[in-house]
Amino acid sequence: MSAPEPTHPLAAVATPGLRGAAGAAPLRVSLPRRDLVQVMPRRGTEEAFAAAMTARFGMAPPTAGQATTGGAVTALWIQPGAYMLTAAEAGLAARATEAFAGLAAVEDQSHGRTTITITGPAARAVLARGCRLDLHPRAFGPGRAAMTQIAHVGCLVHQRDDAPSFELTVFSTLAEPFFHWLLEAGSGDGVVIA
Repeated sequence: MSAPEPTHPLAAVATPGLRGAAGAAPLRVSLPRRDLVQVMPRRGTEEAFAAAMTARFGMAPPTAGQATTGGAVTALWIQPGAYMLTAAEAGLAARATEAFAGLAAVEDQSHGRTTITITGPAARAVLARGCRLDLHPRAFGPGRAAMTQIAHVGCLVHQRDDAPSFELTVFSTLAEPFFHWLLEAGSGDGVVIA
């Protein structure tokens, strides 16, 4: 099983500093390293799969549109019968393969997808410029997750907290154009890259 690449796919274009206006509450962007593993339980194994997830990761599988967290691992619902597990530590794919042996298909996505975190009061407005999801706090709050299109790029959106902080996961081959769109969409408020 593979570990995250030692260099983030956006390292060359996401140099630290301020981009756009010097607003009072700029959008904050960071590039966390994530192990990403897609898991699809086999038919008829749902109960055993849920028990294995609870035993190994300390959480139940999330329901539609939700995320659950157990220790250092978060599970995001991505579609009926499919979840994305994410963690900052390496080795998640091996742990998931062992935990779900005979119960689910497990696919390491760590090299094929890239995560970008955005934080701050402007985050919802910036995402709304390219996203059809209703991101109002009454409809989409902490612990919510959804697959959607943002600026014509397929994106897994996960709101982590009330700051608000969002983790945006896209295919690595589309990460650079998506990142440039994000800079443009946030330029009016200013974007600080950490």
